[in-house]
Amino acid sequence: MTNEVFQGSRFWAYFKYDFTQMWRNHVKAAIGIGFAGLIAYFVVVLFNLTFGDGWQGPGIAGRFVVFGVAAAALELYYTRIYGYLTDKRKGSAWLMLPASSFEKWLSMLIMAAIVLPVLFLCASFLVDSVLCMLDPSLGDSMLSVIGGGWQSLMDAMTNVNTDYTLTLNIAPLGWAMVMSLIGNLLYFLLCGICFKRNKILGAFVIAFGFSMLSSIVVSFFNFGFMNNLDVDDMMVAQANINHFFNWINAMSILFVVICAGGIFWRIKTIKH
Repeated sequence: MTNEVFQGSRFWAYFKYDFTQMWRNHVKAAIGIGFAGLIAYFVVVLFNLTFGDGWQGPGIAGRFVVFGVAAAALELYYTRIYGYLTDKRKGSAWLMLPASSFEKWLSMLIMAAIVLPVLFLCASFLVDSVLCMLDPSLGDSMLSVIGGGWQSLMDAMTNVNTDYTLTLNIAPLGWAMVMSLIGNLLYFLLCGICFKRNKILGAFVIAFGFSMLSSIVVSFFNFGFMNNLDVDDMMVAQANINHFFNWINAMSILFVVICAGGIFWRIKTIKH
C-alpha cells in the first residue's frame, strides 16, 4: 500500500522539482542579494575614483553593513518565494502536484531554513573573500574577522569562568541566534503564503502588534536576573545566567515551531 503521508522516492522527486522551480524563478534576485557585496564594492571604488580618493574599496564596517542589509532583504524576499500559492491559477496547479501536504511542507522548510540561507552565506562570504584576496585595500575578509571575534569571545568567556569560578558556555547563545534567524525566515514565508496582497506590509503590521503585546506580557513577569548576579554567590549567579539562556532558547524554538506549524496549517487548508 502506498504511504499517503511520506514516501522517500516521491518526496525526492518533488524536492528536485521544487528546487528547480526555485532556481528558475528566483535566480536573478538570489544573485542580486547574494552578490550585494560585489555590487557595493564597484559602487564604492567608482565613487572614490570619481572624487579623487584613488582606488579604495569599502572597509570592513561598510561591508558588514551591506551584508546586514542583504540579509534583511533576503528575509523580506521570503514573502515572494512561495507567495504564488495565493494566486488562483498557480496555487491550484501547485495543489495538484503529486506529493502529500507533509512532503510539500517538509520540502518548503528544508528550502527556506537550510538551502537558501546556506547559499546566501556561501555567496556572500565567497565574494568578500575573493575580493579581499584580489584587492589588498579591503583589509581582512568578513569571515576572518568573524572567526577572530568568535575566538576573542571564547577567550573572554574562559577568563570570566576562571576569575569568577563560573561555568559559562557561549553555545546556547549561538544556538539562540541561529533559531531566531530561522524563525524570522519562516515568519516571512508564512506571511507570504497567507496574504494575497501587501505581503510585506502585512508581515510588519503583525510583527508590530506582536511586539507590543509581548512587551505588555513580559512587563508582568520579573526578569531581573541581572540584579541577582552577585559575585559573592557564584551558585546564584550561575543559576540565573543559565535560566536566562534557557529562556531565550525556549522562546526561539517556540517561535520556530509556531511558524512551521502555521505553514503546515496553511498548506493543509489553502483553497482557491
